Amino acid sequence: MATIKITDLFNDRVFEIPCYQRGYAWEKSQVRDLFEDIKEAVESNSSHYIGAIVLSKCSDDAKKFYVVDGQQRLTTITLLIAQLLRKVTDEDIKLYQKMHYLKKGERYSLTPLVKDINFFKILIDGDISNLEPQNKSQRFLKDAVEEIRNLIEQLPDPVRFLDAVENLEIMEFIENSEGDAIRIFQTVNDRGKPLSIMEKIKSLLVYFSNKYLNKKYDDEINHVFGEIFEFYDSIKDNGDKLGITLIKRQDFNEDNILCYHYVTYFSDNYEPTADFVLKSIKQRLTDIRKNGDYTEEMSVFIEGYIISLKEFFINLNELINNAQTFPKYYKLFVILNLSATLYPLIVKLQEKQLLSVNLEGDNCSGITFFDLVELIDVRVYKTRGTNPRADIANFVSSIDSQSNLAIQNWLLWFNTRWMSKEQFNAALSVGFYPNVALTNIFIDYCEKINGRDYTLEELKNIVNTVPTIEHILAQIPDFAPESLGFKDMEDFCSYEHRLGNLSLLEKSLNSAVQKKVPLIKVELGYDRSMFSMTKKLGSEIANYGKFTKVELDKRTKELREYCMKRWWADVPAESPMDVISFDDE
Repeated sequence: MATIKITDLFNDRVFEIPCYQRGYAWEKSQVRDLFEDIKEAVESNSSHYIGAIVLSKCSDDAKKFYVVDGQQRLTTITLLIAQLLRKVTDEDIKLYQKMHYLKKGERYSLTPLVKDINFFKILIDGDISNLEPQNKSQRFLKDAVEEIRNLIEQLPDPVRFLDAVENLEIMEFIENSEGDAIRIFQTVNDRGKPLSIMEKIKSLLVYFSNKYLNKKYDDEINHVFGEIFEFYDSIKDNGDKLGITLIKRQDFNEDNILCYHYVTYFSDNYEPTADFVLKSIKQRLTDIRKNGDYTEEMSVFIEGYIISLKEFFINLNELINNAQTFPKYYKLFVILNLSATLYPLIVKLQEKQLLSVNLEGDNCSGITFFDLVELIDVRVYKTRGTNPRADIANFVSSIDSQSNLAIQNWLLWFNTRWMSKEQFNAALSVGFYPNVALTNIFIDYCEKINGRDYTLEELKNIVNTVPTIEHILAQIPDFAPESLGFKDMEDFCSYEHRLGNLSLLEKSLNSAVQKKVPLIKVELGYDRSMFSMTKKLGSEIANYGKFTKVELDKRTKELREYCMKRWWADVPAESPMDVISFDDE
């Protein structure tokens, strides 16, 4: 362990980012922070400490070191030096002497993850103007280079700035193996982007394997987590592209998925935080270690946990990939926006390959487990508006030991227990706006009118139009309610949010028809809409020349009957009494 300067760190060495590490993840703000630190060193004519780097030696190449911690800083410094060298000439410095920061002969000084190698080489050597990132880490890499270039343009003296980079100080830890290096890494705080809980759990597992199991699982843990991080990047990228509300949130990361997995693997907490998961894993390992002969038990725990965690990420990734290919998956994740509480359930059903399996029984003919998940989300989570997390968590933690019929019966019981047929009928009969399932319900109703399901491209086109819920009789009416059959304004207000007064309309058309009377809305918007239910509505209003309380009541009844049939309730022959139920509304 020693504090050395950057120029010494790079001297006669090459670095490689091991496969189990994350891709490059620094955002522009972290790049700017590093740049500002170096500027401060220039202005104060001093060196600057930028944290620690943990390295492990390569057993068959004395010059090669694996970067266990510090890859974000090391990568950024390499990109920074590469761009600075473009701004100086041989007249300023002996440029060839500085090239060792980038290459040792034909060998690059820093090798990133395999997926980013060619992209990184172009960033170092070539023209990036037409360079298109293919994944998340490549986008961050290109953003970093563009930010560095912008910042360098503002420097009065690039040569002096390069000297300051060379004089940056860093704490260096070098271990003989990656497992030993990760043990050191546990005590070292990285500068810049905070570690996720997932990364901390990885290092925790390696620590216990390294210290108590004679390094038995060091390589396997590193390899599995490397794959998990790849699956997460795919989930996040595709979720963002598709517009899945849950996944595209800025605060969504791999730790959310870690928590979803926890409730499927353990049964002691139905809404764990990421910190709780970390503490729980650490406590379980610590408790095992306190046993006299802990080797076998600890081995079983570590191996079982990492395999299960990887499987969870694999299956969630497959589900999100399906949303890019199959209309019903797109509808579930993008349009209906499947509730977060149901993610553990649908992932486990995917893992058990049950989603496309038909339910048993005459009342369930042609209905699959996938349909049952959608049914529960519409009825329980979206319409009743409750969130029974404990029931779902308790069930999914035991799902591996359940038969297909037992799983079916429990889900049917759950559906009816939280939203009975009578409750659903009552909900459909009164104010149904705003209900976050409405857009999905109305798109489904349009498919019924069309006599066919929408294609994936049609669904994407629908989403691009930004569909909105239209009130046929305006919420702020400029008419006398009595003229349309209502007793008074209070009577109208009790009807304004009912299904019969609602339809689906593109956002641009909705803006055009606001506060207009229904007959005018027909010409301005309803006839021009892409939604068959709204076109049909326009034809009916034009034909009758009016839309009154009578028409509203009739339409409410039609839509209610459709919903009752489409999102049904059925009670299994025997309630699954062996599964504990929690009232956690």
